[in-house]
Amino acid sequence: MSLTNFSAIDMARLPTPKLIEPLSFDEIKTAIVAEFSQRYDGEGLDYASDPAIKLIEAFAYREMLLRQRINESAEAVLLAKASSSELDYLGARFGVERAVIAPGSDTVIPPVPAQYESDERYRERIRLALEGFSTAGPAGAYVFHAMKASPKVRDVYVSAPEFERATVADGTATSAFVLNCTSDAGLSEPMPGDVAVTILSDEGSGLASDALLNTVQTYLNQDEIRPLTDRVRVKPALIRSFTINARLYVYPGMDSNAIKQLAIDTTSDWLSEHRKLGHDISLSALYAVLHREGVQRVELLEPQWDITVGQDEAAYCTSIAVDIGGEHV
Repeated sequence: MSLTNFSAIDMARLPTPKLIEPLSFDEIKTAIVAEFSQRYDGEGLDYASDPAIKLIEAFAYREMLLRQRINESAEAVLLAKASSSELDYLGARFGVERAVIAPGSDTVIPPVPAQYESDERYRERIRLALEGFSTAGPAGAYVFHAMKASPKVRDVYVSAPEFERATVADGTATSAFVLNCTSDAGLSEPMPGDVAVTILSDEGSGLASDALLNTVQTYLNQDEIRPLTDRVRVKPALIRSFTINARLYVYPGMDSNAIKQLAIDTTSDWLSEHRKLGHDISLSALYAVLHREGVQRVELLEPQWDITVGQDEAAYCTSIAVDIGGEHV
């Protein structure tokens, strides 16, 4: 989700809350042994095989499991940590329901379960819920409502054209003024009051279909969402396509096929994570994800330069080709 044009907290950077206790079996066991020794003057603790020691170890392990369960229960009520049904309950507190991507069917054999949006997308929408309460038209509110309009919306960027008053020649009526557009926000024939909402689709290359754009446009134009003076104009993101072609040189004795597949999978996962508006694809990052354990050297044939995109653009990799160039000592 494009968070560049409004304030937002990056939950991944939040420190671990003190409520979540670090666990150590040895520390728990040591504490129980110390208390046992104090109560019984160390009787029966001479050897590691003593029955009392074995019982203490069993108790320490069960206590560690209990503390872990407490940690998990605490995480279940934190937006940054909750998942599955616990996340649904957090969403219910803000009136945000998990979106259905594809309805299931129990009339066929075997039954087809419904498909819902991922935890990560749902978590972001819950986080934006407070932005959606505003009726003044902040960027965050438009992002929230655009994401709510359809589960096919992968990312949103909101901007507006900018104008400045132009100097007019003498003799012009004093009540008239002329505006020059200094930034069109990617719109054709921009006007004051326009709001440009850029949509990145979750399907295919990310180019939003007309049907998706119309769905978002209709949803954002509701009277209870759009401020009276705004004119919402929904547009598709610009897609910058590229291919990856790399050659790996591995150390002798390594499984070349396994390394090749791992490099492809890791690169694919990284690209999926960065299929967002305004996310550049840098050569340094590609070298890093391709350089797996066992790789001596990476030769990146394509792309040959950084893929730099604007805030209303997204990079899309059409193919990943990885070859093994040979073994190096």
